[in-house]
Amino acid sequence: MKSILTALVLSLSLSANAAKHLFSGSDTMAGLLTDAIVASGMDQSIGYVGGGSSVGEKALVAGEINMTGMSREIKPEAVQQLKALGVVAKEHVIALDGLSIFVNSSNPVRGMNFSTLTKIFSCEYTNWSQVPGAGKTGAIKAFRRNDVSGTTDTFKSLVGIKKFGDCVTISAETVDIAEQTSRDPDAVGYAGESGKKEGNRAIGVAKTGEGYVLPATSTIRNGSYPLSRKLYVYEATGARKANRAEQQLLEQVLDRSFMDPIVQDHDFVTID
Repeated sequence: MKSILTALVLSLSLSANAAKHLFSGSDTMAGLLTDAIVASGMDQSIGYVGGGSSVGEKALVAGEINMTGMSREIKPEAVQQLKALGVVAKEHVIALDGLSIFVNSSNPVRGMNFSTLTKIFSCEYTNWSQVPGAGKTGAIKAFRRNDVSGTTDTFKSLVGIKKFGDCVTISAETVDIAEQTSRDPDAVGYAGESGKKEGNRAIGVAKTGEGYVLPATSTIRNGSYPLSRKLYVYEATGARKANRAEQQLLEQVLDRSFMDPIVQDHDFVTID
């Protein structure tokens, strides 16, 4: 009898997991959207698996999902592919973020401009002694997100980096950037504000010169921080629409009174 009951419990568990709808998207937004799911009491019917903005974008185009979280705008080619299917990706801005440059807390460097960042991540600069105002020596250990990351797309686009150098280590998740910069005095990496961890810090950034601006609520909102960006949720409309679980979650995510406290808990910035 015990084995029969065990098999029944296992069968019910597998059925429940099979019924749970999973959707992919920005890794930066993983904690934010997961907490929104839990807070809305929907964690038995829907789940967020992250993977990167490009992963979510491709799944949206393929019809595997009808909503996705993205840390960049949907690409024009994806818009056209959806249009050919009679689908429109409706855009919702749910938060703002400052793509931050993190270094170890012991690193004395005050800030970097786009030229310095380009030279570090293209491996023209390989020692901290080459970085203006760094005040330290030692091999630069640069870390970046992978190529399916919307954060990588944003970083390359805003800073003007064409190609990363071979000296830059690829990290799959934001938490990896946070971990490396919090424990290694020579590490530097970019991530959303959620990459903040005890042991690392965000430095100031300038487009040119040394007028460094730190990421903060005010500078991200007014755009004076050069690496400010929006965080999006896209939903399929037109010939394809969100399923019941997706629609219920969308209603919660788009409710500012529900979502803004979660946005702030994850160190993102509310829209206004």
